[in-house]
Amino acid sequence: RVFQGILLITPGNCTEKRVMQMLWAHENMRVFHDRLINDEDKRYFQGMVVELLTKNFDGSYTREEVFEEREILFGDFMRFGVEREERRYEEIATMDKMKTIMNEYLEEYNLSSTNPMTLVFFDDAAKHAARLARILSQPRGNAMLVGVGGSGKQSSCRFAASMAGMKCFQIELKRGYSSYDFREDLKNLYKTGGVDGEPVVFLFTDTQIVEESFVEDINNLLNSGEVPGLFPEDEKTRITGDIRGYVQSLGLPETKDVMW
Repeated sequence: RVFQGILLITPGNCTEKRVMQMLWAHENMRVFHDRLINDEDKRYFQGMVVELLTKNFDGSYTREEVFEEREILFGDFMRFGVEREERRYEEIATMDKMKTIMNEYLEEYNLSSTNPMTLVFFDDAAKHAARLARILSQPRGNAMLVGVGGSGKQSSCRFAASMAGMKCFQIELKRGYSSYDFREDLKNLYKTGGVDGEPVVFLFTDTQIVEESFVEDINNLLNSGEVPGLFPEDEKTRITGDIRGYVQSLGLPETKDVMW
């Protein structure tokens, strides 16, 4: 995951040794540091990062220089209005600049949404949104958001999805909602991303776990990308037919396995 994050950057946005050093530190912080739950462990990990930077990257750093004097931030959303395919992962100069851009994204979201959001980008909220946008920009990126109810987890996810140029998909519970309905929703999710080719984020909350089988399906989706037995053979045939044109455009063999 660290190297996957490092490879998001292009040579044009990494022209100095310092940028590569900070990028390495940033990706380690996102992959490992963000999972830690207390300040003692976080300080210890920061010390490890500084030690390895000094030892292996021909630099001389202190913990204060790396983590306290300025925020280490990277993202691909700093050029507002640029198409998703043309975005560039780059170092973010200042927190204030990032907040300004995020407010522009929020204004755009509220103009096009039937459920506008009122968000205040204090430092932690802005950093959480940037972390989510980074995760969503990676193949099969996923995150579990932990916090008390009403702390803004769903709003942060919807905003990050919008900022990443993705559609946010969420199930709608109703009376009698069962595993059958859940799997039908999953089919629509797969068709949106796989057949229509539309970047999509699946937002799922703990209050939507009506049956334990939902958790098993989510686990399969995260581990292998596929839910066993979701599509019957006739639907598989129809889907492979719908995707045939895309496979042809890539010059790939039109076999069932390739198209599926």
